[in-house]
Amino acid sequence: MGILKKVVKTIAQPAINNYKGHVGESKVNSKLNPLIFGKVDHRQINNLILIDDNGKSHQIDHIEIRQNGIFCIETKNYIGWIFGSENQDKWTQTLYNGEKHQFINPLKQNKSHIYHMSQVLNKKYKINSVVVMVQNNANKVDCPNVVNLDDLKSYLKNFNDGTNYSIEEMDEIYNKLLAANNIMKNKEHVQNIKQTQAEIKEGICPRCGGKLIERNGKYGNFLGCSNYPKCTFILNKK
Repeated sequence: MGILKKVVKTIAQPAINNYKGHVGESKVNSKLNPLIFGKVDHRQINNLILIDDNGKSHQIDHIEIRQNGIFCIETKNYIGWIFGSENQDKWTQTLYNGEKHQFINPLKQNKSHIYHMSQVLNKKYKINSVVVMVQNNANKVDCPNVVNLDDLKSYLKNFNDGTNYSIEEMDEIYNKLLAANNIMKNKEHVQNIKQTQAEIKEGICPRCGGKLIERNGKYGNFLGCSNYPKCTFILNKK
């Protein structure tokens, strides 16, 4: 019976994770909705898919364009306690029964999203990374831009780095990103991700096709692209 349960879980887990992801994105979307968010002049894009020069897809949960900045928002709908920091490759989810799981650092995921958004916008605008923990369990994550769902409204409202976009600039940003959106089935996007993971294992840079070579940095050894500084892709080694 134990083996059967394990098989069923293996088969069902991708569908469960996909459902949880959609639920989390829906909750963030509701928070960003002007009727709830208040009378804020903003532009919002949900589920944007960008295709890079190598034909790889990059799915972005939410983009919020406001007078005080552009925000690339990644949502995570994990239960339990979440532990992590900015430079870790993986964060840890600890369930209430003590069971632990690891998942890819969403800030690193978002860094890649921001890079491709910046390419679309001709590197003209600064893009801010925000990770939203839908279950309001971000308190043990040591990063100021990882916020609880309940705190998203105040975080965006109070964010201040001196940016003050005009309505025309907001429209330009919105229209350029929307024009770059690609209609792709979820199955195709998942296959794209698997291909990227396979390339990394073979030592190929997923961003430009260059060779990944080992380097030493402030936080230890990491894999960097041989085409640096033209390509800044890095992957920390365990």
